[in-house]
Amino acid sequence: MSRKTTTKKHPTPVATTPTVTARPALPVRPHPEPEFITQQQIAAAYAARLANLPLMPITAWTPQPDGTVRATFPGGATLTHTAGAGFDALTACTQGATHHNHITTGTQLREAAAAAAQCTHLHGRPRTLTLAQAATTTAETQALDGNTITAGLAARTADTESAKESPQT
Repeated sequence: MSRKTTTKKHPTPVATTPTVTARPALPVRPHPEPEFITQQQIAAAYAARLANLPLMPITAWTPQPDGTVRATFPGGATLTHTAGAGFDALTACTQGATHHNHITTGTQLREAAAAAAQCTHLHGRPRTLTLAQAATTTAETQALDGNTITAGLAARTADTESAKESPQT
């Protein structure tokens, strides 16, 4: 048996120059907040954790120009941390005002939010009556005729216009 020897010719590769295509620049994600955190933010997040307040990311605490740090909860309540003074909660009430409470625990924060949600104080706004309240108020009001009012005004005027004696020395 003889062995068949054949040489297979392989084509020689042709030298080609690679074409360079320009790739578009990668998009850069904008950073609306700084890429660093301040000592006040760290202190506020740590103090909130120790006080058993709801957990917020450190970056949720935004530094204010007066040196305080503020975080806003999804429900609308705002918590402000002042170094050494603790936390102040600002909660919106149903009457449109904002309640300010100094808090030290998560329980106090929940109580402040509940009190603001159940607030019925008008906070200086005029009272708007419902129809049922207006009917009750009208029924309790005394009816006065014009002669009674005129007589009362005449008596008051006579009292204030009477001549007074001048002190003699």
